[in-house]
Amino acid sequence: MIEAAQKILNEISYATIATVSDSGEPWNTPVFYAHEGATLYWSSHPNSVHSKNIATNSKAFIVIYNSNAQQGQGIGLYMQTTVRVLQDEQEIARALKLLGERRGEPFRHIEKFIGTGPQRIYEATPLQMWTNDARKDSDGDFIEDFRTPVTTGET
Repeated sequence: MIEAAQKILNEISYATIATVSDSGEPWNTPVFYAHEGATLYWSSHPNSVHSKNIATNSKAFIVIYNSNAQQGQGIGLYMQTTVRVLQDEQEIARALKLLGERRGEPFRHIEKFIGTGPQRIYEATPLQMWTNDARKDSDGDFIEDFRTPVTTGET
């Protein structure tokens, strides 16, 4: 399962982040991400719904799903996380480097992510992770899906 989790993190560029508002309303949004180990980084406007939710509740549930994977390859990675906004310029620069490498084009202006800049860098640290896969019968029909725990030190 370690390999399946790492493969998903390396091959899929978008994660779906589920957050909850302070009044209990759920919100789900896709983001382009980069990772270092199992820690995810993305940029968002601080006034977006998920960013506002994170400001009041740092817990988020993240799903990275590979709809093209075959049975037995690990088709999804589920992560229960805590999220924080990066404030330190060195941490922001490191995350921007990872994000730039992932998208194939560097971020040129750190000023866009600090102070009065329009974006912030978010870091999600996993508390628990699972890979997801499915079982099919001999006819190829879906029978069930299942999750297998992955410890954060294993990816």
